Parts: sequence; structure tokens; C-alpha cells
Amino acid sequence: MLDAETKSRIDSARDILVGKVPDPKSQVEQITIALIYKFMDDMDRQAEELGGKASFFKGEFKKYRWADLLDKRFGGQERLLLYAESIERMNENKNIPSFSATSSRACSYRTGIRKP
Repeated sequence: MLDAETKSRIDSARDILVGKVPDPKSQVEQITIALIYKFMDDMDRQAEELGGKASFFKGEFKKYRWADLLDKRFGGQERLLLYAESIERMNENKNIPSFSATSSRACSYRTGIRKP
């Protein structure tokens, strides 16, 4: 069993990561999408460090790199909007695996953020 402090930390992290999404299954889906997104950026960064080129976040999609989302120039709302836009547009990126079309709909639905 978890002690109260550990449970509180987990609850706080979940609130930060998925906001007010009430459904635990949807929370897991949102966290999974974010982890895959970050993993693809990590792979791009590693390739570049080893002298290669980015595979996922290149061209017009370079602005959506995970590291760029965490740029201190962005406030919380700006970061959320950029992340939602990136998930929404990933199905247009031919370098991203096919899960992105599903994740785009999921992110748009769950965050409530849609382009006008």
C-alpha cells in the first residue's frame, strides 16, 4: 500500500500531466501519448548527437520538438496550445508512425483545445 505522501505525489503528478480528465483510461492514454512524443524527440536528439539527422521532428514540424515545448519563454497556456497543435498536426507528418491520427483526435477531444 502507498503511504499518504506517496499517494499525494502521484495524484499531484497526474493532475499536472492530464489536468481534469476524469476517466483513468483516458488519463493513461494521454500520458502514453506524451511519453511516445518525448521518446521520438529523444531519438531525434540522439541521432543528431551521433552525427545523424532528425527522423521525426524536422522541417515544418521541428517547432514541435519536446525540448522546444519546455522552453522557458512559454507560459503554461502557450505550452498547452503548442502541444495540442502539435498532436493535432502530427497526422500530417509523414515521418511519424500511424498512431498519431488516433492520438490527435484523443488530444483534441480530451483537452478541449481545437483550432477555430
